[in-house]
Amino acid sequence: MLKPKEIEKLQSLMKKKDERLPIIFGALSDPRRCLIFRSFLKKDRLCVSDISKTFHISMSLASQHLKILEITGLLTKEKVGRSVYYTPRMKDELVTTIINAIK
Repeated sequence: MLKPKEIEKLQSLMKKKDERLPIIFGALSDPRRCLIFRSFLKKDRLCVSDISKTFHISMSLASQHLKILEITGLLTKEKVGRSVYYTPRMKDELVTTIINAIK
């Protein structure tokens, strides 16, 4: 049973909610998308063709998965010539927390 001080601490943590959590967890609930996100633990910058080749999926499907991870705020993208590179959004505390949790 929680003590009053522990209840207060838990209540204060609940007030610090991040509205993005359900959206992010929804994006990561897809097993392949979760694996794609985890691949950024080994390489911090990947392009669509890297994901396509690594996961044996079409460029179109790889692009769709990466776009969802970008829209949810987990990744950022940078266009270099004809290639689009994705990197984890490390300036976002929530993203770094998720990365540290899945390492």
